[in-house]
Amino acid sequence: ANGKMSINMRVIGFCGMDDSVSPDFLALVSSRYPWVEWGVLFRNDLEGTPRYPSRPWVERLSSLATFSEDRETVSIRLAGHLCGNRCQEVLDGDFSFIQELYSLGYRRVQVNATAANSVTVDPERINQYVQNIFLCMRSVSKMEFIIQCNEETKPIYTQLMADPTPNMSVLYDASCGKGVRVSTFPSPMLHPTIRCGYAGGIGPDSIAEILTGVRAATEGVPAYNKVWVDMESSLRTIVVEKNKVDQSETRRDVFSIDKVFACILIAEQFGMK
Repeated sequence: ANGKMSINMRVIGFCGMDDSVSPDFLALVSSRYPWVEWGVLFRNDLEGTPRYPSRPWVERLSSLATFSEDRETVSIRLAGHLCGNRCQEVLDGDFSFIQELYSLGYRRVQVNATAANSVTVDPERINQYVQNIFLCMRSVSKMEFIIQCNEETKPIYTQLMADPTPNMSVLYDASCGKGVRVSTFPSPMLHPTIRCGYAGGIGPDSIAEILTGVRAATEGVPAYNKVWVDMESSLRTIVVEKNKVDQSETRRDVFSIDKVFACILIAEQFGMK
């Protein structure tokens, strides 16, 4: 691939960081690669477990960010991925946590209304959910809201896309967050007023192939319609630690900054800067 032909992408999202990686390390990566976005997963009952950082970790990461004078631009790109109770709140029209994330430097939130994220969607209440999401989007208008698009979320996203707010974007994620590899890239010009991104099975082994597909799908699109990709499952690694005394093994599921870095170097070859 001609590495110097730059790709029409806004950011690359790396998701699922947790207490196994230092927030200071992430800030260091952001200072060198400002197009990297950190997708932090929020769900109260899993805080402090793999993929879900503890509250002190979240506060530390935000404390390392600097804000522009109007507070609209933040030195570390942060996206809150709302799962479980945090997504349920949005479906109920409660945007207080989103306002809190805005004050912590988050400028994008992703609404993951799927069973994989332990969110209960009652088919009888779809219209109410849609109205509540609209309420949240209008109430925190400086936050970009990312709506997951797949078969499961279709009843919700089709209504939202019929009358989008300016701060609404969509994520084409056929895998519902299960890491199945994305193979089709709907053109950002299908809905020119709604910005879009792609997810599904992206990682160090597949990112070159996926960015090639993204580049083809986004050739010649206007600057406003630049896309993004994000990934999560592929950034895990299992660390096995041996106890020298009794030879017992402890296995830990950790976030791999090495895998992040492998993806960054490939993205640079595609002209990300």
